[in-house]
Amino acid sequence: MDGFFLVDKPKGMTSFDVVYRIKKQFGLKKCGHSGTLDPNTTGLLIVACDKATKLLKLLQAKDKIYDATICFGYDSNTLDFDGTITKDIVMNFDEAALDLALEEIQKRKTQLPPMVSAIKVNGHKLYEYERKQVSVLLAERPIELYSIKKLSSLRLVNQHLEVDLRIHCSKGFYVRSFAKDLGIILQGCAILKELRRIASGSHLLEHATSLTCLQEANLKNIQEIFPNFGTLEVDDYIAKLVRNGVTLDERQTTTTEPFFVTNHQKTIAIYEPIEKNRYKPILIYTEGE
Repeated sequence: MDGFFLVDKPKGMTSFDVVYRIKKQFGLKKCGHSGTLDPNTTGLLIVACDKATKLLKLLQAKDKIYDATICFGYDSNTLDFDGTITKDIVMNFDEAALDLALEEIQKRKTQLPPMVSAIKVNGHKLYEYERKQVSVLLAERPIELYSIKKLSSLRLVNQHLEVDLRIHCSKGFYVRSFAKDLGIILQGCAILKELRRIASGSHLLEHATSLTCLQEANLKNIQEIFPNFGTLEVDDYIAKLVRNGVTLDERQTTTTEPFFVTNHQKTIAIYEPIEKNRYKPILIYTEGE
């Protein structure tokens, strides 16, 4: 069970709930996920099993694609409808104004995280401060917004304008903060109504399985999840050192990306760069695996 499940997370469950259910269902020793989704956010959740959990950090750095519904004229303490609505106003603008606002926001390279996020400040998560109603000074964080695509025209729902957007962004990007900033640009406010993750790196929601239908046959091996890793074939002498966790250097390879180490065409370890021309193991297979 050293591999990954691509799960279509349902609404109403935390990412931890999904991981716990999979761990119990398949009797796993270890289980973890890449990229937390809020309970009311749906879509692609990559769940690692057993030894594959050591590779989660390589997935967390990947870019993401979300389908989002933004509702204008509302504000809330959580920047979505799960929290307490703190403002309810009427906003009037047209498609041209929205297009200009989207052009402006796409140029931004930093973003203020929401107070309900799990980012730590002075050793405590932001949502812990929010629950205690404690003020904390936040700093803008670097982000990349690669593209925004309108999936719908503006529509009026309960006297509030809404729009569906597809957002391609970097790790650490908060769509709810994006909604807030977009509302401010349009001289009002906005919050997130719906959110669905449709891609994480090269992995797509269309290849995911619903949690209720998940079977062992859906488990993807490590090579399937990381198809672009290079391969370093080593002799028996180096293979023995690799199994003992030796650091490799330019005498074996020169690369800037993680790679598989093989001996007699069998994968024995996965290594990653730690500095120029120096590599350490992330995962080592015991002999016989």
